[in-house]
Amino acid sequence: MSTTSYFIALAVCLLLIVASIYFISRQLKLNKQRADRIQAGEQRLQEERAKRVESVRILMQAIEEDDKLTWTEVAIRVKNLLDQLSIDLSEHESVSAIYVIEQNTQHIPTHDQWNELPLKARRKYRDEMDALEAKHLEQLRQAKIDLLAYKFD
Repeated sequence: MSTTSYFIALAVCLLLIVASIYFISRQLKLNKQRADRIQAGEQRLQEERAKRVESVRILMQAIEEDDKLTWTEVAIRVKNLLDQLSIDLSEHESVSAIYVIEQNTQHIPTHDQWNELPLKARRKYRDEMDALEAKHLEQLRQAKIDLLAYKFD
């Protein structure tokens, strides 16, 4: 093998090494960016989860202290928050009342639709909600205690 061939082979090998180092470092940088994005996404998910858990606790603490809140409204909100947290407590004896109230009030209009209802229809729905709340009041109070003590981890 001549020295020229040797230097050409050496140059090609060095070029391959430099190109490999470039591509490896580029891939490592991309992997780091991807890992950072994943970590940021997981952090955001944890923060959103913590906000939902805190919302459940706030609603449970406020229910019998705030005259404007009704058990029906709280049950609907808490059930939706539990769904967002992917927690199903419908089999839990006392918490199941929240699911029962939410299920039995799905047909009742909310928000703007509620405001557009005639007074007679609102009164009918209000009576229906009051009857449901009265029927399940003890279970709802126990659900409040259980959810305030529940470990959402």
